Amino acid sequence: MIQHNKTNPFKFTLVRIKLILLIFLTASTLTACSKAVEKKEATNSYQQSASLLTISPEKSYTIARNYLGQITAKQHTSLSFEYSGKISDVLVDSGDVIKKGQLLAQQDTQLLNYKTTELQSQKKQAQAQITLNKANLSRIKTLINDGYSSLQRLDELNSENKILQAQISGLNARINTLQYQREKSALIAPFDGVITERFISNGDLSNISQPSFRFIEKANNEINVGIPRKVASTLVLGQIFNITIDNTTLIDKTKQAKLIAIGQQINTVNRTVQLRLKMLKKLDKGNSYNGQLVRVTIEQKIKKPGFWLPLNAITDGVRGQWQLFIASPTGDSNNRFQLQPATVNVLHTSERSAYINGLSLEPHKIVAQGVHRYVGGQVVKASTQVLANIAGSQE
Repeated sequence: MIQHNKTNPFKFTLVRIKLILLIFLTASTLTACSKAVEKKEATNSYQQSASLLTISPEKSYTIARNYLGQITAKQHTSLSFEYSGKISDVLVDSGDVIKKGQLLAQQDTQLLNYKTTELQSQKKQAQAQITLNKANLSRIKTLINDGYSSLQRLDELNSENKILQAQISGLNARINTLQYQREKSALIAPFDGVITERFISNGDLSNISQPSFRFIEKANNEINVGIPRKVASTLVLGQIFNITIDNTTLIDKTKQAKLIAIGQQINTVNRTVQLRLKMLKKLDKGNSYNGQLVRVTIEQKIKKPGFWLPLNAITDGVRGQWQLFIASPTGDSNNRFQLQPATVNVLHTSERSAYINGLSLEPHKIVAQGVHRYVGGQVVKASTQVLANIAGSQE
């Protein structure tokens, strides 16, 4: 007897649902893999951007160096009396501003007055003797004409007259000497200036070799600065240099000075040549002192071809060398560039830029910043960021 099994409808439906779910999961997996592949391909096509800058060759570069100099008064002297004597009056002191012809100190002249009176008395005596001599000459000439006297007596009287005249001349000279000494007993200022030191006081006995005051000229200062011989050989008289008196950012103390003399001898201690500069404008009152230090800025032109570029454009290379990245166009329409490293020599640096050589003397497009993010052979896109062209600038 043959039996036929009837199919369960519920079991058949369950199988169909499982089959549909399996097909749906397979399709989802395939879709996800396709999207991952597309995302990976999109990632591989991404190009990193770079800030590019075109640099042009320069024939030379300028170095601005600061040299330390000193402000000195054009005229400075130690004033002293020409003759020894006792100081009777001191009229000025250290720090006093004085005018030309002003009396500074006075010596006691009482002894000079006594000597002058004595000489004047001797002069009057000689003049009286000359008067008597002239009367005797008149009488002897009359006696000679009458034959009562000899010519010898006339010769004696003439010689006596000449001796008396010589005595009066000597006395006049001595009186003039005392008058000159009396005038020099007053110490007079030779020019406008400032007393820097006082060495005498009332009642002191001054000697000829002893200075009484140290005195400098006012408002007529110069700058003395020593520079290397090679730098001095490039300078010419009349050049203008910037000088800095006070190193402060609150008040601008930068002035200018003109070169008026170049020394012809090398200092045996520091091997420098001395320059003399004249300040073009007078400094404000109280800002210039004799002996004050000053910085003189002298620019030196170095004739070596090279390129100016930002400091951020160079990085450490192999074996301690410097390198940069040159960007060469790839030739496609996407404005892409391929980076190639280039080793360069740094000749000079300033605060934000460097002067280098080692490249062919033609314009080059380089990576201007962030060079640590790139490698040789990498393809990049030019950044839309606009950078300042610093070619030929030392700022």
